[in-house]
Amino acid sequence: MNTLIHHSTTIIGVALMVTGLVVRTLISRRRFNRRGITGLQLFQSFWHWRITTLIESLLNMIAALMILAGAFLTACGIYSNH
Repeated sequence: MNTLIHHSTTIIGVALMVTGLVVRTLISRRRFNRRGITGLQLFQSFWHWRITTLIESLLNMIAALMILAGAFLTACGIYSNH
């Protein structure tokens, strides 16, 4: 039972890290695709810019926390197996 918990911790940690990396990659891709020929991000209006950047900033912070938590859980799972 104890080994199952350690393996679950490692699996959850890796899943959190992968999910966090995927979210950050998708946000970066959206930002890249919004850029025009001048290199600036193009929005339809001020409010689209505000809402989009707010949501993307929040998601980036959540994804960063997921990556950190995943690294911590993975390290704990690997360390506790030895």
